[in-house]
Amino acid sequence: MALAEHRNDDPVAELKDEMVAGYHILAREGLGLGLLGHLTARAPGGDSFWTYRLGQSFEEVEADDLREADFDMNILAGDGAINPTLKIHALAYQARPDIMCIAHHHGIDSVAMGAIGATLETVDRNAAKFDGELDIIEDYDRAHQIAEQGDAILAKLGGGRALILKHHGVLVTGRSVRDTVVATIMLERCFAVQLKAMAASPTLYRMAEAEIADAKGFLNSDLYIDGTWDYLKRATARARGL
Repeated sequence: MALAEHRNDDPVAELKDEMVAGYHILAREGLGLGLLGHLTARAPGGDSFWTYRLGQSFEEVEADDLREADFDMNILAGDGAINPTLKIHALAYQARPDIMCIAHHHGIDSVAMGAIGATLETVDRNAAKFDGELDIIEDYDRAHQIAEQGDAILAKLGGGRALILKHHGVLVTGRSVRDTVVATIMLERCFAVQLKAMAASPTLYRMAEAEIADAKGFLNSDLYIDGTWDYLKRATARARGL
């Protein structure tokens, strides 16, 4: 049986392949390097999630490194530890059935936005994707406070798409791995645009509401997400010499 046929018959293997591609794409963008990031995905069936082994960097992750955990953080598949702060992801999956994938990273522009206590303004078409769906929260990254922190993050996230964690980074959710990865890259670039605009002028000009709605619809479409994902996979394969 050909590999593609096998993958189509095995949703777990297909998900793991997509997650590995997502790790490598984010790494190529300079995100999730060292120990500074997470990417998790809800498992088929909905009551567990997949992630990678504690101590790896995104560019190092392969399918054999992925581990399945339930929402109580018990390892169901594979061995070795996963990051205990992923309890926040587990809580998000439980609270929001629409969330299928979550990314977290400490990108330079995400951290810079949090450092000045700013959230994203809809001043360019890409930012329209997150209009009304991004907020900011004071963050503290301590293992013994995960439950309290998780409740606060979920309350602030609400039904939205992403959250800036002050002095820390950003959390991005999505309806699939590819949706989340594309959104994560786009959001980091939106932050870079806004920071540059803020350095040039004290005044930012919001786009027209009709234009925001039009851009948001297109940027959230399967046409845009799948096309961007396919390009990112090709570019990452070339960069990795594949």
